[in-house]
Amino acid sequence: MKFLLDFFPIALFFAVYKIKDLHFYNQDGMHSAIIAMVFAILIQILITWISSKKFEKAQLIGLTLLIVFGGITIYVDNPVFIMWKVSALYVIFALILILSMWIGEKTLLQRMLGKEMELPKKTWHQLTWLWGVGFSGIAFVNAYYYVIPSIMANDNFFGNEERFGLSGFDCLTSVNQQACIVAQQAEESWVNFKMFGTMGLTFVLIIITVISISKYIKEKK
Repeated sequence: MKFLLDFFPIALFFAVYKIKDLHFYNQDGMHSAIIAMVFAILIQILITWISSKKFEKAQLIGLTLLIVFGGITIYVDNPVFIMWKVSALYVIFALILILSMWIGEKTLLQRMLGKEMELPKKTWHQLTWLWGVGFSGIAFVNAYYYVIPSIMANDNFFGNEERFGLSGFDCLTSVNQQACIVAQQAEESWVNFKMFGTMGLTFVLIIITVISISKYIKEKK
């Protein structure tokens, strides 16, 4: 249930971007998707508080970064800023996890999951490195394979013009249709990665984690 709740904002972002009928007041799909995601995270935080009477730091960090990067994206009409938000968020999570090994007696993962399972200190550190490096990897893939190509495609199409929003742009009206299509496809590829790529890579980390701790779960039984 928590897994579905965590990915609800991403799923809503994807749906609003892809379904034109969900766009708010004829805005670009990216703009509408950002606004929808902000509301989704607020609902997510509210549900978490109702169920546990506390706020999760990860959700608050995600909301703050979304408002900052999303606000800049809407203000300057450049989707690249919200694309960078994914890498920034995962890098922050990675740093927090890795630094927790040297702050206090327990890692962040042990503080979060220590009540549910007993693992050797060495295993907690291995899991921390796994998720820290894994989050860093997701940040790298997002930046290198999606954000940077999108920036290059934008620059190739728009040049020095101020407008960058692409989801609501009609390439058929453009003089350089091919460059416009390439730029739109680069943006759409990033949206697909945000929905399926980050979820898939996170699921891989979960599988590796389960395999790593399965030995201790069996011993406990």
